[in-house]
Amino acid sequence: MSIKWLTVQSYRQSQALLAAINALSIHTKLELAQFPDEEGLEAAATARKTLSAFFDQLDDIVGQAEREQGSLVLGVDPRLRQLARSFVNAKRGHRRFRSDLFKNTFATVKELLYSHEEQQKRSLIKCLADLRVIIEEHLATDAERIMGDI
Repeated sequence: MSIKWLTVQSYRQSQALLAAINALSIHTKLELAQFPDEEGLEAAATARKTLSAFFDQLDDIVGQAEREQGSLVLGVDPRLRQLARSFVNAKRGHRRFRSDLFKNTFATVKELLYSHEEQQKRSLIKCLADLRVIIEEHLATDAERIMGDI
């Protein structure tokens, strides 16, 4: 596979993740405001599945990147490996990101996706905001690499 094709795939995945983040963030905020969001129920359910699968995928890669600091994470496409490194760096830089996404395990954050408790929903919104920043930065790099050839 070419690097350009992998970059395009990464760009598409990032766009899908942003769509899931936005759908779930909006739905959760409406729930907290006690505003019925019947139209967003299906989109929120799909978003939860998308994000849960993403956290499962990233959990293995980030764990491997943390254990093998500085060495190459094998068997992973370069863009996903770079995203994992961004997570590892974000976990170390406690000043920039303060949500549970960088304080707890991905399994704990996955539990927030399905929680019905108000405090956990508020925590989820913070996690999704931090995740959005990481994904947007990753997406910007992909876009620059794709558009740089034009």
